Amino acid sequence: MRIVLVLVGIVGALAASAAAQQVGPAVASQPSSRLAPTLASTLVPGLALTPHVTPPPSGLQFLCGVQAPYGEWDAVAKFIAGLSSEGYSLSPDGKAAWDRHAAITTASWANVQSHYLNRIDAWRKRTIDRRWTTDLAFYPFSGPDAANVFTFFPDAREYVLIGLEPVGCIPAGLADYTPQYFGALRRSLDASLTINFFRTNDMQRDFGGDNLRGVLPALLFLIARSGNSISSVTPVTITSDGNVVREREDVRGETSGVEIQFTTGRRVRRLVYFSLNLQNARLGRKPGTQKYLACLPEADTLIKSASYLLHRPYFSLVRNTILSRSRLVVEDDSGIPYRFFNQSAWDVRLHGAYNEPIDLFRNWRQDDLKLAFDSRPDVLPLDFAIGYGHVRGSNLLVAARRSR
Repeated sequence: MRIVLVLVGIVGALAASAAAQQVGPAVASQPSSRLAPTLASTLVPGLALTPHVTPPPSGLQFLCGVQAPYGEWDAVAKFIAGLSSEGYSLSPDGKAAWDRHAAITTASWANVQSHYLNRIDAWRKRTIDRRWTTDLAFYPFSGPDAANVFTFFPDAREYVLIGLEPVGCIPAGLADYTPQYFGALRRSLDASLTINFFRTNDMQRDFGGDNLRGVLPALLFLIARSGNSISSVTPVTITSDGNVVREREDVRGETSGVEIQFTTGRRVRRLVYFSLNLQNARLGRKPGTQKYLACLPEADTLIKSASYLLHRPYFSLVRNTILSRSRLVVEDDSGIPYRFFNQSAWDVRLHGAYNEPIDLFRNWRQDDLKLAFDSRPDVLPLDFAIGYGHVRGSNLLVAARRSR
């Protein structure tokens, strides 16, 4: 009976798409005093949100929405991640496609773990004093890179990620998880699973309208592969008064996002991803979003592979927000320039080696950071690559705020 009812729901979603309608959830949400509202308590138990269904463009042909098949988010996340197809009745061709996807992604995940994530975790245990850490991890310019922020800050209860790419959706029916879809998903994750960062130009292509249509599949993949169980996925928006509420047709929001609630063992945690351009001119048009960022609780901030945007004057608003709201900043040299960390306010420690930025960003060399790396006797080595550098050219700056 349950499967029949869910199938009826999916058929209804497809009909809604054919009529070019978007149906929003009808349950009112209340703003929360915490970083992101606890929305799960307002949902009907066992059901996901009424789907936001998107008609197929000219690329991959499938209908999609923020709706898990059979309403089970953990099952579909593990399915997308190549971890389990349990509970899904697949055709022989569908099963063969998923089996191949599982084998390839398992090998790719083993690579990124052995070369990057496990080494970062060992470095963190040696380096990061738990007295510096907070309940909130903030990761601007992240794209869907959940794996790294989990590894650098595994004790956080809340994660806020910000990228340019839209949230997007997942296929509404199992038949749409085709070899072409799985191939597009793996292509979108290729750089992340081989060199441990997403390339901006690749993301514009891979998460654009003609392919995966957003970062939600990649987020589900990385959260599940990181050993978590997903309990709910909820479209959210930042309103003009700075609150995060469930996205609905009768709510006018400034900045769209998605809240993913998940568990690690018995710990309930939450990741919120916002699709947002952090350039001053764009952020200046969104007073509610500025208020939200300015009112974030004290955070641990990760910045890596950030295209040196925080070196530029037209990203000063978010740079100032990071410096004012962070208790701890972990970054490579593409993050906030060294000169902004006042030594009387920050305990700054250096790791790795600082060389020239890669050719694409050669104009953003920091002579003062080079001098600090060359002259300070307390610089510690790194045994992993981070950001745009190879192992011998990678660096991390760890800045812990002194008592205010």
